[in-house]
Amino acid sequence: MESHYAGFVGKVWEEFPQLAEWHDLDNSTLPKWNLDQFIEAGYHNFSAERKPLYNLSIMIEKYAQENHQPLLATFEKIARFSFVKKRYQEMVKNIPKAWIIADFDKKVIPNKELLSNSEFLSCKDTDLANVWTVITRGPYGPFGLIAEEFEDGKFRGFFTLNPNVCRYALKVMGKTLGTKFTIQ
Repeated sequence: MESHYAGFVGKVWEEFPQLAEWHDLDNSTLPKWNLDQFIEAGYHNFSAERKPLYNLSIMIEKYAQENHQPLLATFEKIARFSFVKKRYQEMVKNIPKAWIIADFDKKVIPNKELLSNSEFLSCKDTDLANVWTVITRGPYGPFGLIAEEFEDGKFRGFFTLNPNVCRYALKVMGKTLGTKFTIQ
């Protein structure tokens, strides 16, 4: 079967080729669901612009905060994180661990800007530089949003409740960044 994605998302798809069976052109846009509807669907492929991804991201972040769960969030650019920095400063007070990944200059990673439970990692010059992920732990293990910018402001990716898919994505990200993420 032809791969619908390249880059980081393509690596995840290569490991889980059955995900391609769920790719349906009628199912290619990100619906305006609440988090319960995404969870009920279990898996959803999409092509989307920033706004619906931002809305889904906020729902996953809120879940992490309300359920006191760890959170991993990637931002393609430092400016994207700067946009939500104040919200994150409040949010991370209610979660055990946060990993924030962006194209930070490795010499100027802002580790002191949030709380001690937050870790900043640089994805500069890696295949994660265009990746947008928001992953937390749910009742079955890690779940979340995994997407990649394929042209300016346009993203392809998926939401998954499958913990094996998220664990694999976390493993690949950890290997790329030289760390291990403990969202099991």
